[in-house]
Amino acid sequence: MRVLFLGITFAFVLLPTLLILFAPQKPIRARVFWGLGAFLSPIVTFAAVRMIPILSNNTPDAAQWERFFGIVVSGGGFILPWILFALFLHRTGAR
Repeated sequence: MRVLFLGITFAFVLLPTLLILFAPQKPIRARVFWGLGAFLSPIVTFAAVRMIPILSNNTPDAAQWERFFGIVVSGGGFILPWILFALFLHRTGAR
């Protein structure tokens, strides 16, 4: 069951990355930059939460709302690739 969950999570992050990388009418440099950002965004948000001890409940005086905030931010990292995908598609200006 754990492998299935990890596979679904990986696909959930990989799909917007591939959609960014194969976007037509966009320069390759922008596609690679935005695709790398979309793929690494969950890792960066999860690492940021793990680096702050109060958000990852590694301190004895951590409140429940602080741990909840850490869980929300960690989970929100998996929505961030889709937000970056939408921003990439609707980006105007220098192409």
